[in-house]
Amino acid sequence: MATTKIWAVKNRLDHVLEYVSNEEKTIDKLGDYVSRDSATQNQKYMTCINCSSNDPFTSMMNLKESYHDNSKIIAYHAIQSFKPGEGNADMVHEIGVKTAERLFGNQYQFVVCTHLDKEHLHNHIVINPISIVDGKRYHNSMKDIYKLREVSDEVCKEYGLSIIDEPKGKGQSRNEYYQARSYIREIKQDMDGAVQRNYDFDSFIKDMNLEGYEFVKVEGMLCILHPNFSKAIPIALLGQKYSLDSIDKRIKKSEPTFVKLKIAYKQKDANTLYQMYKEHMLNGFLKDVVKFQILIGILPNYASRKVKLSKEMRKECRKLDLITNATTYVAKNNIETLEELDLKIDELKNQLNDFQSERKYYYAKSYKESDLIEKAKLSDSAKQLTPQIKELRKNIKSLEYIKDHSQRCIDYNKELERKKELER
Repeated sequence: MATTKIWAVKNRLDHVLEYVSNEEKTIDKLGDYVSRDSATQNQKYMTCINCSSNDPFTSMMNLKESYHDNSKIIAYHAIQSFKPGEGNADMVHEIGVKTAERLFGNQYQFVVCTHLDKEHLHNHIVINPISIVDGKRYHNSMKDIYKLREVSDEVCKEYGLSIIDEPKGKGQSRNEYYQARSYIREIKQDMDGAVQRNYDFDSFIKDMNLEGYEFVKVEGMLCILHPNFSKAIPIALLGQKYSLDSIDKRIKKSEPTFVKLKIAYKQKDANTLYQMYKEHMLNGFLKDVVKFQILIGILPNYASRKVKLSKEMRKECRKLDLITNATTYVAKNNIETLEELDLKIDELKNQLNDFQSERKYYYAKSYKESDLIEKAKLSDSAKQLTPQIKELRKNIKSLEYIKDHSQRCIDYNKELERKKELER
């Protein structure tokens, strides 16, 4: 079940080619994906069409130079991702090459590399948009994007692999899904109300049971049964805020509204009790008593107020976070020059595209899945990639800030040197 994605490359072609042809990603060192035969070990899954297999970068740049091409878009980078466990390295690479040949084989230079470093095998296709026939450019219109998907599906079918189709013959399941969506809103409202009414998790569960709800496990997924709906609804579909761990934390952190009453209370005792309550040191009946005293105003609520920062201060704090994160990352990865920094940024961007493509695959399949349990599992698989995507985005942003700042410093120093030379 292959998914496709393509985007323009506007930075450096050599960095993109270096990333997609990385031996750590493209060499099957153990023969794991083929037959574990010694003949397949150390086989590199890289194919160059209409350009040199030893130096595709120089071939592509020579073609650009011959047609005096100075466009900002220096290449196009496509990814063809497959379902985990579907196909082997040989098959996936052949599919990638055949797909690219049918789309670009007679007119363009391209490189196909199969990456084996993820659970799902995937092809990277880098296309030089200059035609070897007449020098005309490939522009990647919406028609071309759909054509890529269409040809990819055709080749996958030839190899007996599945493709993403619109679900058929599942009208009843789809109808049940839309019914579930309306009940999900009601469940969330009832859970919010139960959180506000109860002081601990056990009483929350009893409250929900009294409302007619029941918590059960179906195929390893924690689900909730609505009294008026026959199907179990996975808790994961309600959102992170409504997981049982989050509910427990919300109950513990919930603060009663403070009502000002003129009731005498020793300041020292009030501070001690309130601090113990805030740090969750109180349990059972004592906790309920203190919470009730805060509610009616016997104990003042000394909750710390957040200091509001000015717009300028928030901007400087964000800048400091960028510098701190970039400095730590540069030190850990032994980056010493701007060239190494630029290469690392390109590498992280390609990794980000890989993760985004994989997450998009799970979300797309989840969107079309009508079975609630399977839908929740696919959604959970997609969400598990989000922290890695956020971390990559943060590192890219930090490194790009350092890169721009360093370049400005270099330019400034050069200008100073030039002025000194002129003064002499």
